[in-house]
Amino acid sequence: MRKIFFFTVLGTIVLGVIFSMGAKNVFAYEIETLPGTAVEGDIVLGPGKIEVWLEPGEKTTSTIYFTNRTGRTIDFLVNIEDFKGSRDPKEGTIFMGEEKGPYSLKDYLRLEVEKFTLEHGQRISLPVEIAVPQDSEPGGRYGVVFASALPPKIEAEAEKEEAKPIVGIISRVGCLFFVRVKGEVIEDGSLKSFETKDLKKYFEQGPINFKLLFENNGNVHLAPYGVIEIKNLLGKKIGEVEIDPYFAIPDSVRLREIKWDKELLFGRYTALASVNRGYQDIIDQKATEFWVIPWKIILAGLITLFLVIWFFFWIVSHFEIRRKTQKAP
Repeated sequence: MRKIFFFTVLGTIVLGVIFSMGAKNVFAYEIETLPGTAVEGDIVLGPGKIEVWLEPGEKTTSTIYFTNRTGRTIDFLVNIEDFKGSRDPKEGTIFMGEEKGPYSLKDYLRLEVEKFTLEHGQRISLPVEIAVPQDSEPGGRYGVVFASALPPKIEAEAEKEEAKPIVGIISRVGCLFFVRVKGEVIEDGSLKSFETKDLKKYFEQGPINFKLLFENNGNVHLAPYGVIEIKNLLGKKIGEVEIDPYFAIPDSVRLREIKWDKELLFGRYTALASVNRGYQDIIDQKATEFWVIPWKIILAGLITLFLVIWFFFWIVSHFEIRRKTQKAP
């Protein structure tokens, strides 16, 4: 019995060590070299957005990747910020820096490292742990993980003066985190307006640019999507443009610009936007009208027509004069 008890305890300890090592490795960052990486002068991030749904008290781990294609070795600083939307469509996404956002996520994210170094052609797999507190209220939480590149230390010597290192952040890339805490949330969004860009009603030619304003008054982000149909004066559908899903943060108005890439147009057109709010399959519709009158082409055509007619009458009249002259005694 003592031997059985001893081996049982020993087995439990060994399994515990194995599982603890495995759990540790799950949250371990890795740096690998990618052979044949071309020098592009940039830093590649992937993915650009991570979206997860979690219960209060639940946690998970997501991985982001940074690849150095600058052609030189770079030191990186990693930090976490909150971000929010805005009621001003021109502002877009606002990063909060050291401040907390109205839907703060920064305290829910944990990184294994705050600094790392990548040589050219190296990629880091950086795990990010997302842990939602047990007492967290249902709704959206929004944050970003930034990797900021530092330039190399530059030592400048002049007449044996002491070298002065110059260090400053030159660029950064970040992955947006959208975390939805499950429970009773408020989904409240709608298509606020649909117009041509700059509210233009008359164009000389295509392409035609449209703008949509989507308002989110809820407490979770939404992903509206849809389609724009264009009809001519006779009501015949002549074009269609897809509106790919995009995010709208709570308490914000999100601007989306869509291009109808067609050039040869003439007359009056009606564009109808059908936008799915991203929940309960609710669709908003708004329409706008515009004219396309290529007056320069029309003017050039009229001038050409006038010259052709004038030349025709000149030929006819000149021929008549010559014929009369030849018949005269």
